[in-house]
Amino acid sequence: MDELSLPAAVIEIANAAPWVRKWPSVLREGLFLLVTLVSTAALHGQSASPVGQPPPPKAIHTPKPVYRAEWAKQGLTGKGVVLVNIDKQTGNVTGARMLTSTGNRQLDGAVLEAYSQWRFDPRTVAVSQLKVPIEFAKRPAPQPAKRTLPQPVILLIILAIAGAAIGFLKRRRA
Repeated sequence: MDELSLPAAVIEIANAAPWVRKWPSVLREGLFLLVTLVSTAALHGQSASPVGQPPPPKAIHTPKPVYRAEWAKQGLTGKGVVLVNIDKQTGNVTGARMLTSTGNRQLDGAVLEAYSQWRFDPRTVAVSQLKVPIEFAKRPAPQPAKRTLPQPVILLIILAIAGAAIGFLKRRRA
């Protein structure tokens, strides 16, 4: 069967930060970057295929792996390679298996569940199997946001200082 290697896709995992506790939905939904964007970009972005190999199929539905909050707390990371089997007639993924494990059964399971749901444009499917690298990597904790005053408050402060200065000058002249 034909096989095609693609550049690695990356999911970045944020360490739990104070702002995450304020937004539980962000923690549940956003502790990783979209592997699908990177994977899809890799699928779409290759300019030339190696000689003798067809271009990669165009992905049209690429759900991202679920990364649970407790996995972030545990610091789970890993890299692996998934082999997806594609039905050339429908473009549906008919099976997915780990060629190279991420080193964690939970991460492997999340990847396989997501990649099993991928779909490709059947007009672009020239290969029945595709290797897709995956990486779950830690990302540095976000820097705390700088606290700044809203512009109207700054304007009021400037006006108060200017008013006090004018009042002081008037009293000196009198």
